[in-house]
Amino acid sequence: MKINFFKYFFLIILFFTSVIIYLSLVGIETEKFNQQIKDTVIQSNKNLDVSLKKVKLILDPFKFKITAKTVGATIYYRNKPLELEYIKTQISLDSIIKNKLVSSNFKVATKSIFIKDLVQIVRAANNKPELLILETFIKRGHIILELNLNLDENGKIKNDYEIKGLLKEGELKFIKRLIFYLI
Repeated sequence: MKINFFKYFFLIILFFTSVIIYLSLVGIETEKFNQQIKDTVIQSNKNLDVSLKKVKLILDPFKFKITAKTVGATIYYRNKPLELEYIKTQISLDSIIKNKLVSSNFKVATKSIFIKDLVQIVRAANNKPELLILETFIKRGHIILELNLNLDENGKIKNDYEIKGLLKEGELKFIKRLIFYLI
């Protein structure tokens, strides 16, 4: 009797350990949370929308968090698309159990986009005259951005965000004979 109990107990422990190792190393891909992510994005800003592909979930059993990453997503601000390389965040296991996605940190990387398109999207969000002037001076160029955003409990972006970028073939033209080339 005791041998059977220990055998089954050992098999159950082995099964759960195997599942945890699999979820920690390989993870799973799902579309189950896409609608919740969209709702969270729309709740933070009514002008935002997001188009997601499959989300890959990897378990971090030591921090009790799941890393969620999607590749090839597109964010729309007032129907203007911004193609992304990836979106990555960590979600606590407690928020998944409560069926409410709560994340405090997002990492977002864009694909190569035209600088003028980026300024237009920023202008749509924050219409300042400086951005209109900048948009008229930009003649060409591409930029790749990497953003690290921290969110508060209400889903609003904190002021400790970090933006890194790579600028390619930029050209600003202020007047006919004054041209700046950004390499």
